[in-house]
Amino acid sequence: MSQRSASHTFSPRVTIGLVVTAVCGVMTTVQAAPRGGVRITDNLFSTHFVDADDGWAVGAFGTIFRTRDGGDSWQPQVSHTTEPLFSVDFANAEQGWIAGRSGLILHTTDGGETWQAQKSGSDRHLFAIRAIDTERAWTVGDWGVILATHDGGATWQNRWLQRDVILNGESWPDAEHGWIVGEAGTIVTTSDGGQTWTDQVSGVEKTLFGVYFADLHQGWAVGLDGILLHTADGGQSWQVQQGSTAVGALEQVGFQEALGNPSLYDVMVVGKYGYAVGDIGTVLTSEDGGATWQRKDMPVEWRLRWIRAVSLVSGTHGALVGANGLAIRIVGDQVKLPETEGHAAEAAH
Repeated sequence: MSQRSASHTFSPRVTIGLVVTAVCGVMTTVQAAPRGGVRITDNLFSTHFVDADDGWAVGAFGTIFRTRDGGDSWQPQVSHTTEPLFSVDFANAEQGWIAGRSGLILHTTDGGETWQAQKSGSDRHLFAIRAIDTERAWTVGDWGVILATHDGGATWQNRWLQRDVILNGESWPDAEHGWIVGEAGTIVTTSDGGQTWTDQVSGVEKTLFGVYFADLHQGWAVGLDGILLHTADGGQSWQVQQGSTAVGALEQVGFQEALGNPSLYDVMVVGKYGYAVGDIGTVLTSEDGGATWQRKDMPVEWRLRWIRAVSLVSGTHGALVGANGLAIRIVGDQVKLPETEGHAAEAAH
């Protein structure tokens, strides 16, 4: 199976996780423990926090959840759709967007109390969305689709790349400078607010799923087989911090190789703290601003599950979300694990 066919078949592209699950058998179900909220069981694909308390998570079957206590409890919101929702982002605590399957874009102006569908003008799957401010947002996805709005989503303009490439992630440190990553090591960038896009050389041929720029110089990208790239010059050059760069077909990846280099789906670095997350419960952390990374020892029952996304506020608050309703709080310098079997556990840096 090619990287492209895997991407199309298993949105949002958690192929190695499915391989590991098939080999190991039935997954243990450990959902986020509710405290005054509801228990989440659906797969979660994205999360976004606007401050230490307020955040959202979205996922399969039109799932939207809101927290007002830093992820200690979650309450459902009504999406009016059963389509999978792949990405969520907010300009502030009231105004935000969600992107999903078949060109679906949802918008709210009241913190998600109500969500309204917007006309994207596309039927392509949208895998990432980013809010620049209350008027401007960008979303990217299948077949090179890039859509932009400058009027709060009343209209979306087509800025598609002129080639067939799946675009999986994006990052905008300001309104003029943006980076998008995708299959086969694709990285494109703009310095004029998306009027033009320029290719950058990633140095790898493997699909990249996530990208994050802390400023105009420092950036990270993650992808298949544990690839974690770093740039200190705005993407003019990229260095491999970890992962396997060897190119091979998916059917040639053995079980041990999958465990040794699990694919990474998202990365974020705020201040001195950084997180990268991926297959088989993988959580990488950094305490030096993304210069070096260490793999965190997570509970054994998580190793049959993928973690899809991370959101950080001031580097010390936020959440990780993933398969089967996994919602993990980040509080201070600790990952607060959900309560299991009547007791709570914590994983310190």
